Amino acid sequence: MELTARESIVFFGWWDQPRTILAWDDVKSRCCSWKSLRQQFSRENLQRMQPDKGEWIKRGALTLHDLVDMSIFPINPISDLHADLAEVWSMHWTADEMKMMGMSYAQMRRSGLNFQIMQHFGFSLQAWASLQLDARDVDPMSDAECISLFGLAPQEVKDILSCSYKE
Repeated sequence: MELTARESIVFFGWWDQPRTILAWDDVKSRCCSWKSLRQQFSRENLQRMQPDKGEWIKRGALTLHDLVDMSIFPINPISDLHADLAEVWSMHWTADEMKMMGMSYAQMRRSGLNFQIMQHFGFSLQAWASLQLDARDVDPMSDAECISLFGLAPQEVKDILSCSYKE
């Protein structure tokens, strides 16, 4: 990535000049985190410098807090960073943010999502639908669970979900 004179001085310091290029090896050798790099560079420039999300992950200088900003890749907290549902919930991400990171209802179910955990997320039916909740996913829910989660009977939820996919 090309650097301005100011960026070069901020990153490399006065005594390591002139430097006009920031390379991935520079980032690795200085153990820079995404967060520290973002204080100086745009996410688009960082992605151009290292477009392989696997390299960012392999370095280990990421936290779950970085993932919304890294949606340019995207990095999925469950499949890429092996986060569990408690960690995902603790981030208080919106359904839209989760979707941007490539998360889905089915993936969350495979990670242990159930009715009790769904309640903690506090998402609307629309939010769950954006994460690909399907009418078939409502079948295992009891009437009481469905009403508690969505304020609707299971058949109404199924009807709504079926209609939303036809549009």
